[in-house]
Amino acid sequence: MYFKLRQTVGNPAEISNLFPAGFNRIIYGDCIDAMKLIPKESFDFIYIDPPYFTEKEFYLHTGERYENHSFTDNWAGGLKEYLDWLEERLIAIHSLLKPEGVFFLHLDWHAVHYVKVILDKIFGYDNFQNEYIWYYSGGGASKTRFARKHDNILFYSKSTTNWKFYADRVREEYKWTGGQKRADGSDRDLEKGKLPDDVWEYHSLLPWAKENVGYPTQKPLALLNKFILATTDEGDVVGDFFGGGGTTAMAAQLLNRRWVTSDISNISVSLIADRIAEYYTGINDSNKKTSREIAKNRFEKMINDNERLGTTDELILMVNQLMFPLSPGYTIEEFINE
Repeated sequence: MYFKLRQTVGNPAEISNLFPAGFNRIIYGDCIDAMKLIPKESFDFIYIDPPYFTEKEFYLHTGERYENHSFTDNWAGGLKEYLDWLEERLIAIHSLLKPEGVFFLHLDWHAVHYVKVILDKIFGYDNFQNEYIWYYSGGGASKTRFARKHDNILFYSKSTTNWKFYADRVREEYKWTGGQKRADGSDRDLEKGKLPDDVWEYHSLLPWAKENVGYPTQKPLALLNKFILATTDEGDVVGDFFGGGGTTAMAAQLLNRRWVTSDISNISVSLIADRIAEYYTGINDSNKKTSREIAKNRFEKMINDNERLGTTDELILMVNQLMFPLSPGYTIEEFINE
């Protein structure tokens, strides 16, 4: 078993056991296989946004729902099969975290309460830190129950006593701007902002948002920025083994953290490579097309080239000319089982 280098984009940075060539890494393959080859206790922060046990198919934004779905969330063996599959990967993730590392697992109502019990067993009940509620308003109200309008993000530390948390970096605006004092009678520091709690009201990624790359379960950069800023320092190592639309890798790149991501879909791997390259080249900045049109064109090209794994030669050339040496580039690697 080994990783086969398929593509290099940008410039290298510091070499280490996790980054043997000095580049950040996008790995193509099942994450359970990839994690077996990665050095243990390498990550300061891991976030995953795996399938939720929705029993649905998820499609790329190509305008054609009947072809090339990006992934399936159907489980022939039902909930037990899903939980067994996820538990194996959670055990592997725990081994990859440094002793002071932190882990965020993003799910929703379908299975989160079952998975918390599994995580309590793996990480320890006392290492549970938060069930973070991301509430997003919008359509989809129900006449038979209260509208299901939030996701659940479980936050665990590997250590019971030692992990990073910087609340001041993620302070929020006060809802009231005058007249209300603290419980002790002192004035609030309105300019500094409010210390964060475990509920965040923020809209989900809008279809017309510039950052929308057309991946069906893409999360907003603001969410990942918040978690990474609160729990890591510059230069720390961020991991995401369900890379999807590349939001974690993009956030880590912009916040000057080192990163490794992986996905079992070559389209996802290629999308992540494109997304970061396009940021550095500004190739879409003056494009009059909407984000939906750009996504549709991108996916149509990928679908017509089933062997594509990584970004285009044009983007590689542009990135190699424009990416600053202090912003590490990345490799695209394929897991080979032989």
